[in-house]
Amino acid sequence: MELRSPLNPAPDDLSGRRLGGYRLLRLLGRGAMADVYLAEQQSLDRRVAVKVLRSRTVSQPAAVQRFTQEARAAAALVHGNIVQIHEVACIDGIHLLAEEYVAGPTLRAWLDRRGPLDARQALSVLGQVGSALERAASQGVVHRDIKPENLLVAPTGEVKVADFGLARVLTDGVGTDLTQDGTTLGTPLYMSPEQAEGKPVDTRSDLYSLGATLYHLLAGRPPFSGPTPLVVAMAHVTQPCPPLEQHRPDLPSDLTAVVTRLLEKAPEHRFAGPGDMLRAVEAAEQAVAPSSRRHDPSPLAWSVDGAPWDDSADVPLQAPAPGRSWLQTRTVEMRDATQRLQDAMEREQLRRDSERRYWLAVVAAGLALAAIGFAVGRTRPRTSRLFRQPR
Repeated sequence: MELRSPLNPAPDDLSGRRLGGYRLLRLLGRGAMADVYLAEQQSLDRRVAVKVLRSRTVSQPAAVQRFTQEARAAAALVHGNIVQIHEVACIDGIHLLAEEYVAGPTLRAWLDRRGPLDARQALSVLGQVGSALERAASQGVVHRDIKPENLLVAPTGEVKVADFGLARVLTDGVGTDLTQDGTTLGTPLYMSPEQAEGKPVDTRSDLYSLGATLYHLLAGRPPFSGPTPLVVAMAHVTQPCPPLEQHRPDLPSDLTAVVTRLLEKAPEHRFAGPGDMLRAVEAAEQAVAPSSRRHDPSPLAWSVDGAPWDDSADVPLQAPAPGRSWLQTRTVEMRDATQRLQDAMEREQLRRDSERRYWLAVVAAGLALAAIGFAVGRTRPRTSRLFRQPR
């Protein structure tokens, strides 16, 4: 994402403008299809991120359709490790998507600022993103673009998967793809071999991309590089991956074994699904020496007091629950948070349904009274002219 310089604002910067119930505060960044703003949702008095399609993107029907698909795919995935979509709309001719605002860096920004992850941080990413992919797979959604730039870190250490704009929704085993035959979507640095070749993909493709992402976050460099995107994509297909151990001999073998298996060329040689990977991650987390652990349930936590990312420092949080590892504790916490979010959404839907039924009843009663009044007026006896008193 291209960050805006305050001294060189974008010519089409919409900061300060109101779009429906949103007031755009400032431009956060620019992507390939849309600009992203920090905004205030006035009805709920909360901050959200608003993606606004660029004017040149709107002129491409496929891009608009892909933008809408992002909302539909992600909005159906209610999970604590997935950026929640609030609304997709077209206001005053401007296509926008409002989503949860994560006040933290991407993992790419984390890597650039703080360097490669340690073992516990890597296991945290694997566990949290794996949990998000497990939810997506259960609903037949493949992300297709897992990469460090699409993984956001909240101040308390939660990792949230963003940008389901390239998601492919599988229906009865047959995918509906917006790309033409032979066209691939995704980022070549992290693209699975089958995706690079334009073959059908499933959740195991996302697992490969997650493996390539973790390789980069641990080694400080992606598994393959080259002068052109095509060269990089074909390297994923044909070249053996350099062992992670040659870049990070300090890592526990259980962790490197998980990343190595994620990066298998053949999908059938990888984990069968996110659930299998999570079990391997749990075993690897248990193997981390206790002496290397901090009493911090979130090794990626960078703030607990709302301090901006630039001024943040690692702040220890409470210790894991007795008898549980950090990953087990976070899994339970995220499951509970997900359930609370699901319950809140269901309550909101029930409230809206109740309001809708109330107003329908009011309208129906009004129409009924009007009909009765009309009928009474039609049937009221009229005095014959013969009996009227002369004026």
